[in-house]
Amino acid sequence: MMTEKLTPLPPQFINLASRSNLRIGMNLESCTAEVQLADEFTLDGRSVILIDTPGFDDTSKSDTDILKMIAAFLATT
Repeated sequence: MMTEKLTPLPPQFINLASRSNLRIGMNLESCTAEVQLADEFTLDGRSVILIDTPGFDDTSKSDTDILKMIAAFLATT
């Protein structure tokens, strides 16, 4: 997997860009509990897969737990 740039994106954008249906929270409570992959799509002839992750300052997980979760996901892809 080749990654050119990692930029935080809200799930609304990810769903719109990839035509995915990731869950979107409508209040201040955290919604994303696990790392999720959006549906693959093509942009300028390149295959793109966006990744939704729990954010830091999560309401149910520590920043350390979230970082470990993201690192474990990236280590297996």
